[in-house]
Amino acid sequence: MRSFLTLAENVAVNEMAQVPEGAFDKLMYGLNVSFIGIVTVFAVLAIIMGVLYLFRLYFYDIPNKKNSENAQPKAAPAPAVQKVAAPVANVTTEDDELVPVVIAAAVAAYMETNAPKSKYRIRSFKRI
Repeated sequence: MRSFLTLAENVAVNEMAQVPEGAFDKLMYGLNVSFIGIVTVFAVLAIIMGVLYLFRLYFYDIPNKKNSENAQPKAAPAPAVQKVAAPVANVTTEDDELVPVVIAAAVAAYMETNAPKSKYRIRSFKRI
């Protein structure tokens, strides 16, 4: 740890830090500089991550909690009506034009009973 502080002091004092002469010393100097750089990068990334987490708390979680506390309780939903499926007829090759209509009806029935309302809807069909 002492060598890292010495290296940092050398870089701060000298405009150009002097690189050691021997191969092993150069290798150790390079590893020290690399280690300090990597630690610095990850420390800054951790700080950015903490700031983004605080932003999420301040701008998303806290306002949503306040809105949910202020919202009035909703009335109980009306009991669901069970729909009885009509008998399914055999689809032949003559009924190829009806297949997209049947698929759209099945999706609409599913979306109406099981899934929440969505902004998506079927607008067109293309034959592949």
